[in-house]
Amino acid sequence: MEQIFKYTFGRRIRWVSIGVLALIVAVVFALYLLYDGGYISAWFLSITVAVIALCVLSIPRQIRIDEATIEIHCILELTEIELIDVASVERVERQQIKWLLPLVASFGLFGHYGIYFDFRTLDWVHVYATQWDNLVMITDKYEQQFLVSSDEPERLISTIESARAKALAALSLSQNEGE
Repeated sequence: MEQIFKYTFGRRIRWVSIGVLALIVAVVFALYLLYDGGYISAWFLSITVAVIALCVLSIPRQIRIDEATIEIHCILELTEIELIDVASVERVERQQIKWLLPLVASFGLFGHYGIYFDFRTLDWVHVYATQWDNLVMITDKYEQQFLVSSDEPERLISTIESARAKALAALSLSQNEGE
């Protein structure tokens, strides 16, 4: 019973990404013209390319749910959440996330992902979203929060809840057999 939920870029994310990339190209070109290809434009270009490369490597691609874990796959990163550790899964409306501040995160360039600080709860939130609609908050028993986006949030929630119930039943059955 493996379920895969693919990420799709929202229209806003596509336009923000195109706008940011166009702005960066314009600034690099302007620096090149103003400083005749000096070290300032080279430094700006180098740092910008490094930041964009880090952003690209962290773009979320899919959420995979199997019998034991929830896996959030990014291009280079993998986040695993054990199903038996999930405390709650709930739908989150856009108004509830207005207090999130990106700290080590991308805010619009190819999506929203990274570590955000929630000023409402004074807690850290790991965000893996390619759109600000259809958000689902997964909280584990250690009170870590993971905010993900999905085109089918209700199906994602029901899949996690049913897989969690099966994992807890299997755990209690194995503990009963061990006694």
